Amino acid sequence: MTTADWTAIAGLAVILALVFAFLQRGPRPRLEEARPQIAIDGTNVLFWRGDGAQLVTLRQVVDHLGQSGFDPVVFLDASSRHHIGDKSLNEQRFAAALGVSQERVMVCPAGTEADAFILEYANAQKLPVVSNDQFRDRPKEVRNIKLIKGLFVGDSLILKGLDQV
Repeated sequence: MTTADWTAIAGLAVILALVFAFLQRGPRPRLEEARPQIAIDGTNVLFWRGDGAQLVTLRQVVDHLGQSGFDPVVFLDASSRHHIGDKSLNEQRFAAALGVSQERVMVCPAGTEADAFILEYANAQKLPVVSNDQFRDRPKEVRNIKLIKGLFVGDSLILKGLDQV
């Protein structure tokens, strides 16, 4: 046998080994489908129960949206930690309390309103916004945004317009 014959046999063996390895690994796991994002006006949602700011209220909304197939992105005013009464809350701690990754929480800089950040992000990404705020002071920015209004009746959350997203 010549060197060319041995090279061909070796090449064929490598190809067969790769095919065999591919077949042995079984079916490929499905990649998780990307979930549509939805922006949350976290500071607004904190007050939805009417008893002052409650982090549990925001957590329930985040959980509900996650269970409904969305990937929530939460925006909070810097003052939110003071409303809740826990000045140690930063993006990392808010994320942990809300059960989302830190990349899904933005605590806006002190002296700014989260509204500007929420609307800019929602417009750029073409996302709906969960908030009871009418954003009347920002009519141009909110013009093309679908607003999802919410309220709690007892422990039941009602989100008006979520089914149209």
